[in-house]
Amino acid sequence: MSCFVRLLSGAVLLFVLVTIPTLTHAQSVEGNIELPDNCTVTDKVGGQHTFPQENSPSEFLAVCALAKALQTGLITDMRLSEFPGFGLFVEGLNGVVAGSDEYWALWLSGAFAECGIECLTLTQGDTISFILTSFEGEERGASIVLHISALTQTSEGNAPAAPSSSSSGGGEYLQGRPFDVSAALNFLADNQNDDGSFASSLLTDWAAIAFGAAEGAGCSDWCQAAHGKLRFYQRSARPELSSATDYERHAMALMALDINPFAETGSDYITPIVDEFDGAQIGDASLVNDDIFALFPLLHAGYAKTDTMIDMIVKFILFKQKTNGSWEGSIDLTAAAIQALALFPARSDAIEAIERAQEFLRRNQNESGIFGTNSFSLSWVLQATRSLGQTPDDWKKSGVTPLGYLGVLQQEDGGVEPMSMRSDTRIWATSYAIPAALAKPWHSILKDFSRPVGTETLSSVSEVVLAPIPSTVSAPITPPKPTPAIVPSQATPSDVEQSGMTAANTTTAQLAAAATPSENEWNSNGIWLAGVALIFSATFYFLFRRA
Repeated sequence: MSCFVRLLSGAVLLFVLVTIPTLTHAQSVEGNIELPDNCTVTDKVGGQHTFPQENSPSEFLAVCALAKALQTGLITDMRLSEFPGFGLFVEGLNGVVAGSDEYWALWLSGAFAECGIECLTLTQGDTISFILTSFEGEERGASIVLHISALTQTSEGNAPAAPSSSSSGGGEYLQGRPFDVSAALNFLADNQNDDGSFASSLLTDWAAIAFGAAEGAGCSDWCQAAHGKLRFYQRSARPELSSATDYERHAMALMALDINPFAETGSDYITPIVDEFDGAQIGDASLVNDDIFALFPLLHAGYAKTDTMIDMIVKFILFKQKTNGSWEGSIDLTAAAIQALALFPARSDAIEAIERAQEFLRRNQNESGIFGTNSFSLSWVLQATRSLGQTPDDWKKSGVTPLGYLGVLQQEDGGVEPMSMRSDTRIWATSYAIPAALAKPWHSILKDFSRPVGTETLSSVSEVVLAPIPSTVSAPITPPKPTPAIVPSQATPSDVEQSGMTAANTTTAQLAAAATPSENEWNSNGIWLAGVALIFSATFYFLFRRA
């Protein structure tokens, strides 16, 4: 028996030694940092970047806090990428690389940082946090928390300012450009599959919304043919949907293409959304995006603003607004909420919430006049402001409008985001940008449909019938994994460009109706299972050997 005990103890010890570091890396790290007044960091392709730079707002920057954490061993690695024209953003920390539906959100002393790692100024007593976050605003468990215990000068004195390798979004270097909608539509058509679909069901849905927005608005013959192929595909597709947001997104896609979401495809994509209403909200009570996006298809599917269910959803959205005017501290989710609440101009509570949300967006519009570091947040903000009857000129800053900046992000092939990024990411970004450039909020894109006879309107909360979302529909379509957000998602995980990121300017948290796991260097689940298997194998062997 002593032999058995020794082997079993060894197996347990091996399991603990291997698993605990893994879980630690995958979860959180916290420590104190003495922040130096200069640093040099290396990006993922080997490029070196020295700070402060000529246009840095301070000597003491968040990027140098990360460099110090790496130098002292508080974190084991960091993966930085340079976004052309904007500087560095964080892709991975401590072996955890953001998945295509995730980004490393940057927080400063408990508030969402209004600037990225290159321009975020720190002082003694500050705390910066990098939190792995989905584009739906859900924290994914991994975090790096750095407390600035002191500011230190180097022995050589302040390091000379290095030439800037990127503009960091400085408005003085930026001029707006027109956005070419026709070129963007042709880019989507060029990337369409022969059957009319795109790389994933998520991308197919967002492309459908883009084509629906462009109907009769600069859509060439080539574009019209792509629209027809996409509509034909969507009428027969049976995507695998598992959450309220999946159904909401797909219903929006169908309605944008003038396809009846109740019956024209042979499946009902509205009732599963209604079935997720629990008397107060839709879907997961810890999330608000599934409530925000529920309003768009439901209000075009025969449900009235005065229905009890709609009223309760609106109240829940209002309840989830934070004191800073945002939803989940996210530019993107706040822009989506504005679009939803703008549908209720007669509600004073909705109007007040919109005013606070606009203030949040104003605070998070940087000096270059942009929101975040890529097109995803920008597109949703453009739609949100248009839903309020505003124009891009109303949000001009440093001589550049948000629409002019969206034009800057459009490339020679008509797609949005750099051509070096994955095609899935660029398809997604372009699908978001087209409705924004056309000044069309989601509500204005969807066609109206009547509820089938026999579908009752909920007149009171007590009449609500709870039912889980059915999972009977399926198709050989790989779940989405392109990125902004969405997912950044967001197709297999390894095939997607990371686009949800903490960048040199305002961080972006793009939302999507899909979720995928992060691409971790450590597979903690696999190691845990291996440890358990080892223990049970040893136990089984010695018990039966004795028998």
